[in-house]
Amino acid sequence: MNDKILKNIFDNLESSLKNEMRIRIQHNLEDGKYREYLVKRILSKIVPSKYEITNGFVIDSQNNKSDEMDIIIYDKSYVPPFFDETYTVVPIESVIAVIQVKTTLTWEQLGKSIDNLNSIDKLKTKIGGKIISAKGAGIIEEERFVAPYKIIVSYKSDIAKDYDFSQEMENKHLDMIYIVDGDYDLYIKHRIEPDGVVNLNQNKVKGNIEKVKDSKLCNFALQLLDKMKLINNAIIINYKEYIKGAK
Repeated sequence: MNDKILKNIFDNLESSLKNEMRIRIQHNLEDGKYREYLVKRILSKIVPSKYEITNGFVIDSQNNKSDEMDIIIYDKSYVPPFFDETYTVVPIESVIAVIQVKTTLTWEQLGKSIDNLNSIDKLKTKIGGKIISAKGAGIIEEERFVAPYKIIVSYKSDIAKDYDFSQEMENKHLDMIYIVDGDYDLYIKHRIEPDGVVNLNQNKVKGNIEKVKDSKLCNFALQLLDKMKLINNAIIINYKEYIKGAK
């Protein structure tokens, strides 16, 4: 009996993703929306049901808005999306990850994707309720910040296969670069802080970079799931701040 059932499931999903993207590109049927649809479909098989996968903008209570994100993963258990016929907006406090999806990762597309993902850095978190910890005889309210995972997914790339993306990962504050096709490594940043996307400080997130050669989708999925389980679900969105808006 094969003892690598989970790995085989992900490897089959990855092969399916590669084949569908390759066929669409060869027949000039590929477009951005279909590319995003394929990645969302794979994510829907990975991400637990308490999370929602959408696209649109991330906002904060000060009327700041991110650039448009190809994919947003957010906790839907207590946060509804706010949307009209044209786009969805999601409060920053609920966002787990933002993803840019490309067909071919060129240097230009890499730069644009990084700028896009980093547009969430200007958003400010307003937590409602009390986040308390006992310090001596007193009880204090602690301020927390949200730093969603920033991910780039691309079918292929024209950047050299032996190029080391570690510098971009660290200096540009990316968490994963996943190039599906070809002989590219999966790049994963293992964040130093233990508490997932919620931090007690606003410093740029540092981490150790790992390069993965085989079973990339499996490692991508397990990394994402591993981080999700570390997320402190006691985040309470202060909707009064959103109604009040920037002063």
